Amino acid sequence: MTNDAAAIIAELADRLRDPEAVIAATTANGEVIDVAELRCPPWDPSTLTRGPGALAVLFSELGEREVAHEYLQRTVVATRGSSVDGPLEGLGALATATRLAAHEPGDYAGMLERLDGRMIEHARWLVSVQAATREAGVPTCAGVVDVVSGLSGVGRYLLAREQYDVLREVLTSLSSLREPVVVDGIQVPGWWFDGTTKTAVGPEFARGQVNFGLAHGTPGPLALLSLAWSAGIRVDGQAEAIESMADWLLAWREKDAWGHYWTAYLPLAYYADRAAAAAPQPARASWCYGAPAIARALDFAAVAMNRPDWSAAGLDAFRSLLTRPRAQWGITDDALCHGWAGMLYLCTLFDRAHPGEGFGQAADEIAAGLVERFDPATPFGYRYHQPIANLSLDLPGLMEGAAGIALALAAYTAPPRTGWDSALLLS
Repeated sequence: MTNDAAAIIAELADRLRDPEAVIAATTANGEVIDVAELRCPPWDPSTLTRGPGALAVLFSELGEREVAHEYLQRTVVATRGSSVDGPLEGLGALATATRLAAHEPGDYAGMLERLDGRMIEHARWLVSVQAATREAGVPTCAGVVDVVSGLSGVGRYLLAREQYDVLREVLTSLSSLREPVVVDGIQVPGWWFDGTTKTAVGPEFARGQVNFGLAHGTPGPLALLSLAWSAGIRVDGQAEAIESMADWLLAWREKDAWGHYWTAYLPLAYYADRAAAAAPQPARASWCYGAPAIARALDFAAVAMNRPDWSAAGLDAFRSLLTRPRAQWGITDDALCHGWAGMLYLCTLFDRAHPGEGFGQAADEIAAGLVERFDPATPFGYRYHQPIANLSLDLPGLMEGAAGIALALAAYTAPPRTGWDSALLLS
């Protein structure tokens, strides 16, 4: 199967190598698409999700430095004048792509120094926002602490860039999440999110939510705190925060006929009286939500604190998912964020970290499905299904497009050499 995967990677690289051809194919049906009354560009140069930075990451991983450099230059132009919005958007996208494109210590040194400065400024701004919420005794929000936009993602960048002084400020801020807050007279954990247009996914979430996704919830801070601890970067309260988050994740597992699982998020009423309502549904299998990525965060915590029981709990939930019929996994596309490529990568990661646990067989089966579904009649071999608008889109990017699929297939054939998965807090 690895030979078949390698052939698909080579074909995808051929189709993605020419920037002008990629842009033309991506925007062939319009430069803007309508998704639930939002106008979204399929090619967005300022983001790793749908822009040239994603292709820079891919070709850096494939060792094609000249192609990666061309895409990186386009990202520089696209993000000129932009602000940092986490590690995947705006100047953060450029910073992440440049960090991953730097193969030697001196590569892009001047640009990285300037980008480090901007990421440090943004990290300290997020720290100040989090400090204000702690002082006021009110809930925080995902954009302040999560992987996609907040301290967990920016902190992972700082860890990779060895910016340890400001990283300690980030770790102190995230460690403050161990202190509970009170919402409508109910004590909730400090990682409770306030009610916003993003967190109020239903009427019952008007008073906020607690979130179980690695991308947006508690596992993100847990992963960063644990990775930093294992790297020797430690602050007061960090160990207590790791322990409280990991133990809390274990306490809030659900269980059905297939075994243990985590849901995506919970409202205040369920949190206050768990026994009074039916158990929530499992989160879909993905990087952003669900047991596999939570298990990865618990692995990091287990190593940091020498708590193999945390790792065992994560493995148990991941294995339970593998026994669940795949029709119940909630996967509707082949992409990296919440599609089959993401599951391929997670199964591959766990097969290497925990051989003999059944993850390798699952990876082989998922890889075979991706190979079989490659469609040479489409510009990038795969089409992304946008469920809200019921559209099939030709996208080349990282989270929703061909670059992410190629990276997952490449990792299936050999361990990543650029550490691109660190941008997703999977390493």
